Amino acid sequence: MTNSPQTWLDWKQSRNRVFSNPTGFLAITNLVWLTSEPQEIDGITGSWYSQGNSVHVIDSSSGEHSWDIGKLGDTSFQFDGILVELANRSGSLIVRPRDPNSPMLKAFSGVKTFEYNPSFDVTATLEASAAPKEVVVGSVVEGLTHAYVSPGVLSFEVAGTSCSLTAFEQAGSKDLLIYFKDATSGNSSYGTGRSVTAKHQPDGSYSIDFNFSSNFFCAYTDFATCPIAPVENHLPVAIAAGESLPDARITLEGIKEQVAK
Repeated sequence: MTNSPQTWLDWKQSRNRVFSNPTGFLAITNLVWLTSEPQEIDGITGSWYSQGNSVHVIDSSSGEHSWDIGKLGDTSFQFDGILVELANRSGSLIVRPRDPNSPMLKAFSGVKTFEYNPSFDVTATLEASAAPKEVVVGSVVEGLTHAYVSPGVLSFEVAGTSCSLTAFEQAGSKDLLIYFKDATSGNSSYGTGRSVTAKHQPDGSYSIDFNFSSNFFCAYTDFATCPIAPVENHLPVAIAAGESLPDARITLEGIKEQVAK
């Protein structure tokens, strides 16, 4: 294994930078699903609506603007002093304003984690499927799904228990992505699960260091469309490693405290 307590501390600082980004997920103040009916959106001016693959805004001071998401893909731009994100989620178009003065961003004081524990750094073996297969997982948004390609299942032992996890391919890498839940989920860690990378080793095995388990953005905000761990990836053991439950999250009603059980 190549990880160390210092490597973990460096990773933790990198996670702090991710969440402190003034245009990152903690800067999001709203998530609006567009329809053909123009609607006002808190945090930005104008009336916003969708038409096919295009997003439109009618602004009283500058007229009407539109963006073809079918051609542009997910995009962000400055509008009225705010970074505005437009995206397609399963055929529906969304708008998310990102305000560097958002209350959640100002309240963020660093990621919470469990203590570093080298016993959660394990070696896994890939039980490859006959052919890569598509795995569809749910989302924190009802009715929304995410699709991934899985090469097979990673098997390993942790806390004296034999475990297995469906792994997902990462483009351009031999490393694999894992979404998982465990006995801490919904208690001392966030309920929908966490993610961790299985790093490919020269001998063909994989290193899974659960100390580097990351929260999905939805652990901090209601304005996310994160995936949830597939049912087969619910571990029976407590993985008290990596990121733990944040102290608070942002909702339409404001910041709410989250208390670990």
